[in-house]
Amino acid sequence: MTSGSPRATVVVPVLNGARWLPALLESLRCQDVPVRVLAIDSASEDDSAALLSHAGARVVSIGRAEFDHGETRNRGAREAWTECVVFLSQDAVPGDARFVSRLVERLESDTRLAGVFARQVPRPDADPLTRRDLAAWVAGSSEPRLVVELEPARLAALEPLERHRLTAFDNVASAVRRSVLLAHPFAATRFGEDLEWGDRMIAQGFGIAYVPEAFVVHSHRRSARGLFRRNYLAHRALRRQFGLSTIPSVALLSRAIAGSLGRDLATLARDGATLTQWLATPAQAVAAACGQYRGAADEARGRPYPEWA
Repeated sequence: MTSGSPRATVVVPVLNGARWLPALLESLRCQDVPVRVLAIDSASEDDSAALLSHAGARVVSIGRAEFDHGETRNRGAREAWTECVVFLSQDAVPGDARFVSRLVERLESDTRLAGVFARQVPRPDADPLTRRDLAAWVAGSSEPRLVVELEPARLAALEPLERHRLTAFDNVASAVRRSVLLAHPFAATRFGEDLEWGDRMIAQGFGIAYVPEAFVVHSHRRSARGLFRRNYLAHRALRRQFGLSTIPSVALLSRAIAGSLGRDLATLARDGATLTQWLATPAQAVAAACGQYRGAADEARGRPYPEWA
């Protein structure tokens, strides 16, 4: 990493990340401000720990069962060396040498801010549906934004989906004030610690900024299984935090599947796709909608998380 007193601590939760870590670590080595890397490794069985140690990162090892999306990041903040703590997913690669400095500068420019988050750019091999979905998310936009000093009555009056998007915070690539996070830690959760924290910080009078000039290359390969699992977890969290159910009944599930499939096929026809992508799309549309429905339904009924989740 760049020599000198660190400007930021980069916290990276790791699990069998050897496939992605070389590119991430090389990008952090080339940052234009000094950084130190703190990796929290959940008993990886590949070369993750060796790669991290060779790059000069500090590696904290924990058991698989100890990992929690909120508490593990809280531990990273407690053990950080700096007031600015940058969180990165292991498969999110900083896009240029100013990634960290842009986040730090924005955070330091406004004392009202609790945290800032970066733009996500899809990988070069991302399929058309992944590109579309990422572009529709707040962290896919090219426009900066600041959400701060909202009146409680205005916040409470928002529709669930509108409030979710307004208070969005994304830990794929973000930066927080360590002092604020220590006083207001992430909630312990299987998924969605960032969406809960962003909403809570806005409700408590802090600000959140989106900094698209700071960007990472990050996207996931689509699969029916992955879409079901991710949507299940996400929509449990959305129901818990905002009371949001995007598919509130079985009667609406088939309509949602048909609508999703139609939009997906139209996107493939417009943007081009391989035969494999065309053939995979129906199963993916079913899985995505079923994950949304079941996640919100299980949360509303207070059902325990299934083992696969």
